[in-house]
Amino acid sequence: MSKQPNSNGLLIAALFQSRGVLATLIVSQVIAILLAFSPMSLGDVWSRLAIFSCFLHLIFLSSLSLLYLSRVILIKLSQTHQLTILILSLLGLTYVYSWLFLTLFSDVFSMESRANFIGSNLLIVFLVAALFGQFLHIHNQKELQTKALAQAELDALQARIRPHFLFNSLNTAAELTHYDADAAEQAILALAALSQAAMRSGKAIKLVDEITLCQQYVALERWRYGERLALSWKLPEALPGIDIPCLTIQPIIENAVFYGVEPAELGNISVEMHQSDKAYTFIITNPVAAQVSHSRTGNGMALDNIRQRLALFYNQRAQLTTTIRDGIFRVKLVIPKQRGA
Repeated sequence: MSKQPNSNGLLIAALFQSRGVLATLIVSQVIAILLAFSPMSLGDVWSRLAIFSCFLHLIFLSSLSLLYLSRVILIKLSQTHQLTILILSLLGLTYVYSWLFLTLFSDVFSMESRANFIGSNLLIVFLVAALFGQFLHIHNQKELQTKALAQAELDALQARIRPHFLFNSLNTAAELTHYDADAAEQAILALAALSQAAMRSGKAIKLVDEITLCQQYVALERWRYGERLALSWKLPEALPGIDIPCLTIQPIIENAVFYGVEPAELGNISVEMHQSDKAYTFIITNPVAAQVSHSRTGNGMALDNIRQRLALFYNQRAQLTTTIRDGIFRVKLVIPKQRGA
């Protein structure tokens, strides 16, 4: 995830997607219609249309199939070489299918010679391939720009995340130095780990490391709230080795402490994780004081920040929803499983 755009990737990858295949079929069909209804065409127009359609579809789909099977090799080549191979494959298959169709349907085509027929087909396909190459180049540049803008936006959102408990934690560590040097050292180390995580803008982190950050954060806050802060974990014995955006769960727990524990005498926070075939689901709950439940503006801004980062990181496939019922604030975070996860 969160990778920088690669300008040396597979230039023709867009053709292997459903939209790319559909666009190829549409273009080839348009060309077939233009050739069949050309004023210079002779014979039955519908027969010519059927033959031209089959002819062009075979060329383009066969070429795409060969290129798809060779994608592991193509991705190692420069984009210029990839485009050259695309054009050569189209021209080579055009030559082969021209001979085949000329043999099978010689009575349909009124050409002066085989060379004229094949040469005309090669010229048409070459021009179409050149247009394809230009559009692929434009699409690739637009894709790189889109990824760069998304990465910049993700970095900006991530950079805005700074634990608001920084000064409180420093004051806590300063107080601990007077009567528990070891505890002060642990508090400072935990704060350093959280600050380092906050600076990892736009980066991914293992789920187990994110949970560790959450535990370090809770350990820091327990120096302030003592027994008022109670947190229960309900996690699988073996956490999946997935990547998530850095500081995704920790800010949710931080909000639970700020809005659920600080205004109340006792705050019981619960963190649960569930797995299904398609997603990982996290549920974080905390009590909400009556005077806070109707004015959660700051908390909403923080959750919106997380929601935006998830949308960029998972391409709109992750979900973060909140509900308040019977004085309990509930955050549900759904992270989609990646292929092979």
